[in-house]
Amino acid sequence: MPEAALNLCVELIMQYRLHLHIEVERKGRYGDYTPHSGQGSRISINHNLSPFEFLITFIHELAHHTAFLKYGNKHEPHGAEWKEEYKWCMRFFFDLDLFPYDLKSALAKHMQNPKYTQAADVKLLQVLRKYDERKVDILTLSQLPDGALFKMKTHPMLLMRVKLLRTYVLCENPETKSRYKVHAMVEVLTV
Repeated sequence: MPEAALNLCVELIMQYRLHLHIEVERKGRYGDYTPHSGQGSRISINHNLSPFEFLITFIHELAHHTAFLKYGNKHEPHGAEWKEEYKWCMRFFFDLDLFPYDLKSALAKHMQNPKYTQAADVKLLQVLRKYDERKVDILTLSQLPDGALFKMKTHPMLLMRVKLLRTYVLCENPETKSRYKVHAMVEVLTV
């Protein structure tokens, strides 16, 4: 995580008696929260996240904990109560002024109505990618123009980009004319 956030994160972990587990990469989730009454609740976060992704994931999971403390199991995991807690928790980190301007701007927009994951916010992901030295040179579907042919790094099928929807891009297999919705931030190889 960014060094400027470390002390506050440690204070919050100790204050709330949280158990923080760093996990191997899990597909489909950056982190998770498990409540335990009396033993200390558990937050787990993937080890392979960039510092800013790690911090945002920590705050996301911390908000699950504070929502659980206030509402118990009587709220939706990513419902209105959690969203308010997430905004409240993020406020402390905004006050530290540790986010670069473009990231703070994208994050502030994201926080107006936070999604269940930052992966559902393409604009936030695009800015986060700039601050992940491992991903700076990686081409994503969002960067291709409509009509471009590509293959996903994880799948050999040839596809053509048709149009951006929101979080997804409508794509078409040129041979079968089958259409697919593909996440805009998927890593691709041009053909």
